[in-house]
Amino acid sequence: MASSSSNEASKGNEELKLDTNPRTVTKATEILAPLPSDAVEKNLDNVLEAVKTVDQTCDFKRCKQKTNMMGSNCGFCKQRFCFKHGLPEVHGCGEAVKRQEREEFMHPLPAKTVQAKEDLKKAQSRLDQKLKQMSLGRKAKPSGGGPSGSKKKGKS
Repeated sequence: MASSSSNEASKGNEELKLDTNPRTVTKATEILAPLPSDAVEKNLDNVLEAVKTVDQTCDFKRCKQKTNMMGSNCGFCKQRFCFKHGLPEVHGCGEAVKRQEREEFMHPLPAKTVQAKEDLKKAQSRLDQKLKQMSLGRKAKPSGGGPSGSKKKGKS
């Protein structure tokens, strides 16, 4: 009995071995899916390091090029690729690009609509800046005043 409990304790203290080989693992979800949540919590540093390693490699099949310094994110499939596979036509998003470009060509937005969208963005940014300035300029309420301070004003 005592030996089985010591084996369980040693299993709990063991470090988690995670596969970060780019040939077998292409996404961080492939690392995390088979793991129970308590194992992830116990070995969070190892899991985060493994996910970071996997996320810094090209998502193209059989490519293990690092993308932490130089890489591009695809706007269609939301994956990260090295510059060799960064073009949508190379990694498989060519049809999506073709569809979008055809849509923009066949149904272009009027200049008035484009200008209105730009004006709306500018107005929103000005509003955000103004609200930020106002919140910074707002004075904090006095902590000792409370309801008794308002009664004194009423009697005077």
